Amino acid sequence: MDTSAELLIGMAALGFTALAVLVVYRWRQRIRARRVEQWVKDYLRDRYGEVPESLSINCSDDPLWPVQVAFDTPRTGLRRSMQFTCGGVHSTFALLSERHEECENGGLTESAAVNAPRSPASG
Repeated sequence: MDTSAELLIGMAALGFTALAVLVVYRWRQRIRARRVEQWVKDYLRDRYGEVPESLSINCSDDPLWPVQVAFDTPRTGLRRSMQFTCGGVHSTFALLSERHEECENGGLTESAAVNAPRSPASG
């Protein structure tokens, strides 16, 4: 009977430990997502003078996966899509690619440009 109780206590402790690790992981991911979101907003504010109203930021839990950003350009209404790399520390955030679409009179024009990664300091 003692062995069963010890085994049950050990399993419960292992379960609580796993739960605690999961909670800490999710908490750190939310902090990362907020940090990336703020960096993207600062980048767009520096570039366009304001943060676009229709801004959509898709930040995965995987730091190796690019952050997808879509918005309507202020003043022109041009739809833009950007990808940022946000792998680790703040200094590694950079623009990977940019694409814009223009809808006028039912026509759609697209162009894509891949930019060299830029650090936040270079604008």
